[in-house]
Amino acid sequence: MSQFLFVKMHSSDPFERGTQYGRQAVREIKASIEGYSRHFEKTIGVSWDNIAEKSLAYIDFLQIHCPEELAEACGIAEGAKVDIKDIMALNCRYEILKMQPKECTSACVLPIVTGTDKTYIAQNWDYRPWVMDNSVLVSICDGKKTKILGLTEGGQLVRNGFNNHGIGLCANNLTSTSDHTGIGVPVTFLRRKILNAKNFSQAENIILSAKRAVSCNYMLASSEGIAADYEATPAKVYKIGTVDGIVTHANHLTAEKEACTNKGNKFRDEYLRIRIKERWGEVGIETLKDCLRDHRRYPGTGDTYPAEDCIEAICTHTPLGNFDPDNVWQTIASVIYDLKDGYAYICRGTPCSGEYVKYEL
Repeated sequence: MSQFLFVKMHSSDPFERGTQYGRQAVREIKASIEGYSRHFEKTIGVSWDNIAEKSLAYIDFLQIHCPEELAEACGIAEGAKVDIKDIMALNCRYEILKMQPKECTSACVLPIVTGTDKTYIAQNWDYRPWVMDNSVLVSICDGKKTKILGLTEGGQLVRNGFNNHGIGLCANNLTSTSDHTGIGVPVTFLRRKILNAKNFSQAENIILSAKRAVSCNYMLASSEGIAADYEATPAKVYKIGTVDGIVTHANHLTAEKEACTNKGNKFRDEYLRIRIKERWGEVGIETLKDCLRDHRRYPGTGDTYPAEDCIEAICTHTPLGNFDPDNVWQTIASVIYDLKDGYAYICRGTPCSGEYVKYEL
């Protein structure tokens, strides 16, 4: 059974938590640095040293707006015995270069959809295939009544996850006409801060009040039976509520379509909604797994994998034949979070071929 490295942190001191992370994930962190060094030099001709130096410009801002999260990042550098600018670059690469592929399809379903008291948040994380080997599952206990379980790339704070207060978060890449090169809260720092929230309104306020330079989509849910999606751009945050107890999202602006700069395929979110609604009123873990395994390339087509490419599907694979691993993407992780009972179901790699492993918060 293929699983991500499970990193455990337990301390009331954020620097010490980061140090514990760094010590346990030295291989994954150094592999992330090496991977991105090659990737950016190869794809856009920018050196890692250049990116790392630019990332240091965020430190003064973060000392004011995200001091605990910054301390955790500094601890990661100490624990892994790498330079802080390398850890900052891993956590700020989204903002500095903003060249992500079409990554992620996410969904929340409320109790009216599950037919129980359960609220689920789920996501297929699509990214460069080599990133899968460098990613880790993090378990965080702050010694102050907050526990977090989440998935991320080695060296990054967190990508998606949930906490013992019933707050769940997934995030998708988003681009808009208002993106710029100024300084704002890097998305990995903001995600980490959101997962400290004790309730939905507190988490929502963190999203709404953050200063940002680039766009990102945040899907937020609570075990209280509340969920919403936030298309957060530097110009405005657009809140998208549930319809019939469901909210889905992929990688394009839906509230302000004219501001969307993603010209790629725009069907995954709506198709995931259709699949979920087929079992409305009885959607459970197995139903969500089945939805996240879908290979259809666009509405109306059949599931022909592996005979045809499904690079645009919910369950995304690398293209058939020869390909450049730095210019394609695939589903590198599939996650489902049970916010009521505190369980995570995580599949390393494509969910059609992998196995979901159950973790307790």
